[in-house]
Amino acid sequence: MALRLPATGILDVGHALAVLELHSLPAQERLDAAAAQLHRVLQLDGNLVEVSLSLDPAGVSLTHDAPAESIARLTEIINHWLGLQQDTTAAYEALQALPCYQPLAMAYPSLRLISYPDIFEALATTIIGQQVSLAAARTLGGRYVGALGQQHGSGLRAFPTAASTAACTPGELRAIIRCPLPRATALHAVAEWFEHSGKFLLGDVPAFLEQLQGLRGVGPWTRNYMALRGLRDPEIFLESDLVVRRAMRKLHDRGVTVAPPPKGAGYLATLLLWSFDAAKL
Repeated sequence: MALRLPATGILDVGHALAVLELHSLPAQERLDAAAAQLHRVLQLDGNLVEVSLSLDPAGVSLTHDAPAESIARLTEIINHWLGLQQDTTAAYEALQALPCYQPLAMAYPSLRLISYPDIFEALATTIIGQQVSLAAARTLGGRYVGALGQQHGSGLRAFPTAASTAACTPGELRAIIRCPLPRATALHAVAEWFEHSGKFLLGDVPAFLEQLQGLRGVGPWTRNYMALRGLRDPEIFLESDLVVRRAMRKLHDRGVTVAPPPKGAGYLATLLLWSFDAAKL
């Protein structure tokens, strides 16, 4: 079946694909950046659903095999994942009023936050990617998906569930992912918590984040990164992020002091600094 999901404003296809490519796991999806297409399997209402997305500046066209009763949920997932309904107008206006952000906002005028299609996927990949490079995180994540992700007839695998992750011991997760035991232990603890408690708190974000940060192996950066990219909290300015700090140092060396972003614009300030750093200007 075909579905068209329009974007609010302009979808920066290049930026969206660049973010997706940074986190892409071969076992889980096929990404063709040149064609602006993504093929993936999603967990949806207990079923594996095959989706193919084509991105363009006005939105996303997709084909899927979801049953009719799940189309509304599929639409919600894609909109959350790609931020298609995110109106960035107010955040851009607020940052353009500050000299430190104005050139960045003009250079990257159509950024929007790219998230994940599933909250546990956001949580697990955040834990797995702690204190390692993006390339290393992709390698570790690929092992995890390859071992625990349910296989689809297309040959792709769905992202592992919290239940399947919690069913492993920390030692088994360490052997699968080939990561330090403390990180495997943290992933196990987070999966158990999410399966038995966390997923029921998604309607109460402050409680969700408070309990999450109370888990061993989850610190402020993990909590804030999850709030930003997983839960789409617009207030999060990821000032402690290594890339954000590096971008701020570059600007400082050019005589620019980065001010704290206004209310509601923290997410966009983070995206602008990430993009500035990636551009190697």
